[in-house]
Amino acid sequence: MIDFLLALVCLAVLVLIFFHRWYFLEKGSLFGKMVMRAAHLLPKSLSKEDHEVTAKEMIPDASTVDTKLKVKGESFFKKAEQEIKRKNWGEVERLLIKALAMDPSHLEAHARLGSLYLNLEQYAKAELIYRKLVLAVDNEAVYFSNLGLALFQQEKYVDAKEFYEKAIELDPSRAGRFYSLARVNHLLDEMETAFRNIEKALEMDPDNLDYGLTLAHWQVEKEMYNEAKNILENILKHWPDNADAAEMMKRVEEATK
Repeated sequence: MIDFLLALVCLAVLVLIFFHRWYFLEKGSLFGKMVMRAAHLLPKSLSKEDHEVTAKEMIPDASTVDTKLKVKGESFFKKAEQEIKRKNWGEVERLLIKALAMDPSHLEAHARLGSLYLNLEQYAKAELIYRKLVLAVDNEAVYFSNLGLALFQQEKYVDAKEFYEKAIELDPSRAGRFYSLARVNHLLDEMETAFRNIEKALEMDPDNLDYGLTLAHWQVEKEMYNEAKNILENILKHWPDNADAAEMMKRVEEATK
């Protein structure tokens, strides 16, 4: 009798082990992938050290994602779009993370989440998102420019310069990108390049007050008083009540007496 019971117990254990292995291989793999996706997409607190995106963090090809999961991801994404209109940012973040947990290949969801983090001034999180995007889509200037901004705001100026330059290479039609790059050049003490880039920005958008004031300020810093005076006269012609321009003009006039 005891031998029979022992044999029965052994058989039950073997059946349990077989079932466990079958379930893990056939069912658990999909569940495991979903859990890993969700954990991977949850916001992280990153250190100020440079973060290099690894292969595991790269955006997968859409063809590798199950169709049903894509449908679920798109549903969460559309709900997030509605919450964006309501400016319900916490819910937007939650829904986008859920969308990407279902479909990590959803480029628009990545882009929306990166933009959200920029707007919320969560620059380390934005950096992580845009590093993935520029690896997945290497011809979209906006992704490179936004990555440059995320890096700039974290004072990672050398890296920011690289990505602003790439954005301009892809699309040189936006004055703001030359201005952003010029600011990085200035902070890196690359003044010749800084002047060239900000002058390009001002040439493309001559009525931009910020560009003009910044250029004049740098010229005063470098004691380029005649050049600064020309810029300031033009600013005061169009904005006669601008206090910053008036103050700089006063400094120029005192320096050139």
